[in-house]
Amino acid sequence: MTDTPSPWATRRQVPVRPSGVDLHLSAMTLRYASFSDRVLAAAAAGFSGIGLGAVDYLDARRSEFSEEQLADYVARHGLRVVELEFLTDWWREADVRGVRLEEDLLFYLADLLHVPQINVGLFADVPTGVQKQQFRRLCTRAADHGVRIALEFMPYSSLRTLAEVRDLVAGVPTGNAGLMLDAWHWHRSGGTLEELRTLSPAEVFAIQLCDATAIPNPDLRQEGRHQRLLPGAGVVDLTGFLSVLGGIGVDLPLAVEVLSDELDARNPVEVAMLAARSVTELVGKQPAVA
Repeated sequence: MTDTPSPWATRRQVPVRPSGVDLHLSAMTLRYASFSDRVLAAAAAGFSGIGLGAVDYLDARRSEFSEEQLADYVARHGLRVVELEFLTDWWREADVRGVRLEEDLLFYLADLLHVPQINVGLFADVPTGVQKQQFRRLCTRAADHGVRIALEFMPYSSLRTLAEVRDLVAGVPTGNAGLMLDAWHWHRSGGTLEELRTLSPAEVFAIQLCDATAIPNPDLRQEGRHQRLLPGAGVVDLTGFLSVLGGIGVDLPLAVEVLSDELDARNPVEVAMLAARSVTELVGKQPAVA
């Protein structure tokens, strides 16, 4: 592997991370970027952590990175891999060989890159009893690896609301299961500031910021995967969202996850800079927590 400069990194960029705010760049914000472009873009924009998926590992290996070079490459650019995603088939039984292909790979990467968290969701129509049993199994396995499991609700998934994921997380005795709070999913699921106030800070493992248009697409899955907006560019009450979470004692890094066809067409450094700046401006407008 050679450390060849990305074609996008043709000039020096000035990081825009606000003082005192730990910014993470979620994997799906640069979903079509190569592993090296993702790292270079996040570093240029001042992020401290990045998310990766199994596809990023495969891309890196095809690009002649050895496994030993992956963590070093990330660290040399001042970054950490803070989360892996996105696991949805955790509810299945292992095959006859005892293999759960995607799950096994993510735990392998968690060990290889010392990643503390795996993000998961659920799209299949799975009986509640099976959900609870297999989620407990997943979290027990994760505990053996020193990994946390962040469960995400989505209005177009089988876990549509905050209440549903809270119930599933509450049934895990290992203490390493928590909530992924994505602002777009919270807003489009009809979430309220009042329900956020009922949370304890220990329940919340991660925060993802993005925004939404005033009029939802009738196909929320299409909107959620292709038409999200940068934080501050839409109608989601992100000021209230962050203010309430801060008020109940949630003190976590802020991740940007914007799945957008429009942003996909731009170069990764530009997108990362826009993402970081959007949070900088948003945090600058936050009132002090009483």
